[in-house]
Amino acid sequence: MEQKIFRMNNEQQVEGKETRVPKGQGVIFIKTRMSDNKIHDLVSEMKAVAEETNVDVVDVIVDEFASHDIDRDDISRLSEWMENSRVGIIFVKSITDITDDDEDLEKFIERAMYFDMIIVDFTNHVIIAPYVPEGDVE
Repeated sequence: MEQKIFRMNNEQQVEGKETRVPKGQGVIFIKTRMSDNKIHDLVSEMKAVAEETNVDVVDVIVDEFASHDIDRDDISRLSEWMENSRVGIIFVKSITDITDDDEDLEKFIERAMYFDMIIVDFTNHVIIAPYVPEGDVE
């Protein structure tokens, strides 16, 4: 399945903040070993963006392990949200926090697109969304 990758410039970020269209539910995923205060600040920043776009954050997953292997419990927990809930948006500190293996990351993104997920990468200011050909209506 194809996906669109969007890079937001400052004007688009402001426009996105002004648009209050309900987007549904979201999950925050952070891979870090930062202090609790820094994690709290990052989660607060992500929740503020979610609130501005009317996304209800239903879970925050903090992966503190050193491994970048795709077969981690926290990735399984994230996959469970994707496959078995109404969650439609994943907020990540960085998409490479999912895994540093290119093939595994591509497969994860393909699965996310299959489940019509939107992935928001806060480090690179990138949105990965399912591809909808022009003229198709969802």
